[in-house]
This record gives sequence, structure tokens and C-alpha cells, in this order.
Amino acid sequence: MVTRKDLLLRALVSALVSISLSPLTAGQMHATGKMAFQISVLDKNGVTIANSGAGDSSSITLDFDHEYQPGDHIVLRGSRRIAVRLDQNFSECLLYLPDFSHGQFDFMVPYGRAEQQTGSAYPPESFAGRTHRIEARAFTHRERNSYRNLALNPCDAWLPEEMPARAFPHSSTNSYARNLFDFAARNAIDGAKQNGHHGVWPYQSWGPEQRLDVWWKLEFGRPVELDKIGLMNRADFPHDSYWKSAEIEFSDGSRLSIQITDSASLQEFKFPQRRVTWFRIAKLVPADSTKWCSLIEVEAWGRDL
Repeated sequence: MVTRKDLLLRALVSALVSISLSPLTAGQMHATGKMAFQISVLDKNGVTIANSGAGDSSSITLDFDHEYQPGDHIVLRGSRRIAVRLDQNFSECLLYLPDFSHGQFDFMVPYGRAEQQTGSAYPPESFAGRTHRIEARAFTHRERNSYRNLALNPCDAWLPEEMPARAFPHSSTNSYARNLFDFAARNAIDGAKQNGHHGVWPYQSWGPEQRLDVWWKLEFGRPVELDKIGLMNRADFPHDSYWKSAEIEFSDGSRLSIQITDSASLQEFKFPQRRVTWFRIAKLVPADSTKWCSLIEVEAWGRDL
């Protein structure tokens, strides 16, 4: 049986090949002098399902009819700072692409209503049906300079440890319960904050195994300035407990010890402004080690550089 992880690995290999062959790379301009954007939808064998053609402006839209199948993936080319809406029923994502991407982002599509066969934690109406719209645009000046939650990324996805991140912000962890997507690291930065239950969307969370060595990490892919981190417990009490304390480690070598309560509301932890490329939440101490501890959402407030 071909699993979602198998299909993801195939898509990643396909993406790396297409990056090396693509004439549309970051910084390459259309004849008009504007950044060229392009959206393609490919099947598991790399055959094109739909293509926008190369645009000559800072935004582009692709409308098409197709019922997604296992292994289908969306390829976006253009700026390394790109705002994307992967489906008309999906949230927009502000992404920063790594150097090796050459301005290309590859996203493997969960398919079908409720995505039962993929086990994904994305909203069930997203990517369902036959009619789809994909949009991509460059960051606005305001988005580049505003004070915002730099952790938010509904497009984040699980990746094998040996694979480099394809877009930032990107989350990772050393543990998620029973290897279910409902409890993967990416669920803590998808913007969904309904925390009265656990399990499938909209109650997906970062839910590690009941261990004392777990950690959760967020990478920005470039330097950013932060001064506040927010944590929201999964508050499915009494099924859940909560972590009463933790340590936040920053890429600049600094650390911040925090005390966490059992509140279901977002808990904010402010600190002097730090310029960092990542942070990690570790040394998590459960209030009750016999119960599950999870985070519904993690926020990181600051400015892009």
C-alpha cells in the first residue's frame, strides 16, 4: 500500500528535478521587467494537469476543473517572498522560500472530501470537489514591514527529517502521537484555535507522546526580530493535562524560562527584542505525566527584516 509519506517523498524528488530544469527562477524577470509568476498542477508522474502560463505582474490566478488524486501537487514559481492561497477554501499563507528553491514552492495536495485516505489535518472542504482556484502574489510593503505573527503558516507540512524545509515558517518536533497527522508539529501554526477537544480538524494540535524529552521547533529561514511568543493549550480536560513550565531556546543562544497555566486562552510571554532565525520549546514539564499535554497554537510576534 502506498502511504501519504511515500507519495510525499515522490513529490519532493519531482520538485527537486523540476527546480533544476525550470527556466523561471527567483530574480528572473519577464520581458516587461516585472517578476514572472507561474502556477502549475502536476500528477504523481509529473504530468501537467493545469498551468497558468507565465504572468508578467506581481500576482497570478489559476482556475481549473479537476478532482484531485493521490500524488497530485501544486508548483508555484516567482518571488521568494510569496503569498499563496492553495484553494478557494484555504487560508492565504505568507511564505519565505529558501535559497535552493530558486523561487519555487511545491505542495502535495491532500485529496478528496474529508481527506480520509490521506489522514491530513487540513480543513475537509479544502481541495475537495472539481472546481479549484489557486492564487499567488508577492508580499506587499506593509506585510514586509508590519508587526505580525511570524509563525503563522497554514501551508506548513510534515517533512522527513533528512529533507530541508521547502518554505518558512516551518515547524518540526521529535515526537507526535502515534505518527498521526492530527498531532503533527505543523498543526500548532495553522491558525486554528478551537481547543475544547482533540483529534481531527478543527481540533488538530501538536500532540507528542507522553515523554519527558519532547521538543517543538520553529524555523524562519532568515533573521527576524521577535519580542513575544504566545502558547495555547489544547484544553480537552479532563482528557488532557498541560505543561506547567518550559524553556524557550533561541538561535542567538539565549533562553527564556516560562511558567504555563491550565488556561484555555492564549498565554503570552514577552521579552526584550531578539534577532533570531529559529526558536525551540523544550524542557516541558507536565502537570500530570499520566495525561496528554498538547499545544493547539504557537505564535511568534515581531517583524520581518
